[in-house]
Amino acid sequence: MRWLLKLLYPGLGVKRWLMLMFFGLVVVIAAVLALILGLPGFKGLAEAIYQKTVAIFGAGPWGLLLLLAAGLAIILYSGYRFLGSLLRDLAPGEKAVDALYQSRYLKRGPKVVVIGGGTGLSTLLRGLKEYTSNITAVVTVADDGGSSGKLRGELGMPPPGDIRNCLVALADTEPLLETLFQYRFKRGEGLGGHSFGNLFLAAMSQILGFTDAIKASGKVLAIRGKVLPVTEENIKLKAICDDGREIWGESNIGGTLGAIRRLELVPGDCKALPEVLEAIAAADAIVVGPGSLYTSLLPNLLVGGVVEAIAASKAVKMFVCNIMTQMQETRSFTASEHLEAIYRHVGPNLFDYIIVNNQPIGDDLLQRYAQEGAEPVKIDWERLRKLEIRVLAADLLQPGQVAWHNPQALAKIVLTQIVSQSNQTSRLLDNLLLEAQLGKIPRE
Repeated sequence: MRWLLKLLYPGLGVKRWLMLMFFGLVVVIAAVLALILGLPGFKGLAEAIYQKTVAIFGAGPWGLLLLLAAGLAIILYSGYRFLGSLLRDLAPGEKAVDALYQSRYLKRGPKVVVIGGGTGLSTLLRGLKEYTSNITAVVTVADDGGSSGKLRGELGMPPPGDIRNCLVALADTEPLLETLFQYRFKRGEGLGGHSFGNLFLAAMSQILGFTDAIKASGKVLAIRGKVLPVTEENIKLKAICDDGREIWGESNIGGTLGAIRRLELVPGDCKALPEVLEAIAAADAIVVGPGSLYTSLLPNLLVGGVVEAIAASKAVKMFVCNIMTQMQETRSFTASEHLEAIYRHVGPNLFDYIIVNNQPIGDDLLQRYAQEGAEPVKIDWERLRKLEIRVLAADLLQPGQVAWHNPQALAKIVLTQIVSQSNQTSRLLDNLLLEAQLGKIPRE
């Protein structure tokens, strides 16, 4: 009740509009009484109002109708100015509309769990956040290189880099704040190579703990959805190559030239964060990828409880295949070989769909990637058919100088499958499908 009294404090600029609104309400009530009330006890009041109206507007019912219209206009105008004064400093302009849009529209969107890491995961998140705020990004914590690796080694905390990228991707805040979180120091003893966002997460982790630090950072960035580490345990990656070599560490595995036979987590009995398992159980859709197969995707699936939760979920389950191969991890891999590598580690038939790009890549871009030993991932339809998975093939290529996924196109395919698999049709999902403009998706 005290907040209501505060509206009457001097200098807020709202009392005048409240009074005007009240006056307009009195005018409307008076006009309605004069127009429709002929009950005993009201005739004298109605007659007095009518005579006053005749004196101003002239004889006939039109005067009362003008009085009613004037009262409604006063209410609408004063209400508009009242809200403008109230929101002027709290949520000016587009911010108020965006806040209402997120509260009333995005919060009713489908629940989507996206699992991965690196650039691929943040790309999908940028597309999904335009349609729903019920997003849970489950992020790998196996990184040991760059700024993340330094902070991990010096502070004993999980690597914050991929977490930071996902927070920024889901952010609904000022561009300057996003730029600040992504800013990387180029010089300075102890600062060179670190991004501000990583340092911010490191400081918050020392105060709150890693998971709570992520949640607090999400509030600072006003993210649509939430970001969770797949586990809070200090995990490392170990790859066993076909020639028997053992390679330790995410950064070393990402740079190996040998074919990887097996990927393991150390410790092998690490457990998933309970919130991750809860999000998977409640999801309408679970999406794995895009991202580096052995250093971004599989490390999440190997954490105890994750695959079991996915298998038990009734959600539609999708794997997003990379557009290009990677010379170190997936050289010459086809779409089915990406999927088979996952199934060798976690068991078959984990996914309902595989999403692949079928848009040809320009010659100039192909030559650039060829110099890095990368090539477009081939869609081997017959082999995919034997894996008993449905294929969604579409133009997913982002225009530009890199062969990355288009965030909007990828998000629309995911949302369309949620609609098609939903047992209940709702206006919201129908609107999502309409906006996606993908009534027909090319598939096998």
